[in-house]
Amino acid sequence: ELEGDNQNEIRAMQHFISEGAWDDGAVLARHWQEVAKDLGDEEGVFILDGSDFAKQGPESVGVKRQWCGELGKTANCQAGVFLGYASHKGYTLLHRRLYLPEEWVEDEVYAERRQKCGVPEEIAFQTKPILGLEMLKTVWQAGTLPGRWLTCDEAFGRSTEFVDQVANLGLWYYAEAPHDTCVWLDRPATHVPNWSGRGRKPTRRRLVAGAPDPQSVIEVARSLPVEKWTRNTIREGSKGPIVADFAILRVVAVRSGLPGPDVWLIFRRTVSAGELKVYLSNAPEETPQSTLIRLSGMRWPIETSFEEGKQLLGMGDYQVRSWTGWHHHMTLSILAHFFLVRLQLRLGDKAPALT
Repeated sequence: ELEGDNQNEIRAMQHFISEGAWDDGAVLARHWQEVAKDLGDEEGVFILDGSDFAKQGPESVGVKRQWCGELGKTANCQAGVFLGYASHKGYTLLHRRLYLPEEWVEDEVYAERRQKCGVPEEIAFQTKPILGLEMLKTVWQAGTLPGRWLTCDEAFGRSTEFVDQVANLGLWYYAEAPHDTCVWLDRPATHVPNWSGRGRKPTRRRLVAGAPDPQSVIEVARSLPVEKWTRNTIREGSKGPIVADFAILRVVAVRSGLPGPDVWLIFRRTVSAGELKVYLSNAPEETPQSTLIRLSGMRWPIETSFEEGKQLLGMGDYQVRSWTGWHHHMTLSILAHFFLVRLQLRLGDKAPALT
């Protein structure tokens, strides 16, 4: 005779996830070591992306009416920021952080809810790029997982402070950029103005008189001659090959109105839909264009990880409402995903699908 669900076991599991004293940090640090054994590669790609979780009611930690990527519209949801990893051997997730909207952290109206959900008192408001950078630094400075690249969409790539910090870590970023991003095609001249004899001596460099203004990348794309574009096929995971036209050139990035670092500007225009994507990268000048083309298709591993996590592993099916519970649940989802990835690698042809 079949019995129903054991309510004691369910309550024990919910308590383990919501209030258990186990340390996510130590568990994840060991997870990165295991990922390095199976997927680690010197040319490995770290990937940052957001994933949202639709929720009913106002009780769950960080929940708010905000843009929900899962539904493709503004809705009541929780917003997560995730770090993934991919190499020629496979892909998985590494880290997770819950994004708390500013009012959740700073408004007194939310004080009782923060307390109820167990939000640590020291938590301050952090933007998604800051959360992403903290996760990346934690994994990179642990020193256990090799890699070369960081890819991200424009939610992160629009922040020049974010990409400069990634570069400071010694990684090469490949960041999607908004169409109104400005660059110089040639480095404009700058100087420190002569002292007039009064007031403080100038120390800050400025553009020389008559120096050209930077151009928006969309203006640059429109001005490129036809011969600058080449047609290439890139493979994007389970979606199959995508045919796109690429134009790649070296430009000078803008920092506080002045010329900044030399970077790659990569345009990708899909042949089928005509959609134009723009990327900036601090990869060295000698980087082959074939590598820069391939990297434009390296966001799919984290998107596929989210799909697999939500459709197959219950990543979005949780009833916990607390800060600790959300992070514990996501940690267990990350471990479950990599467990299946490892099995798939060990079993080879016997396991063509993840589950």
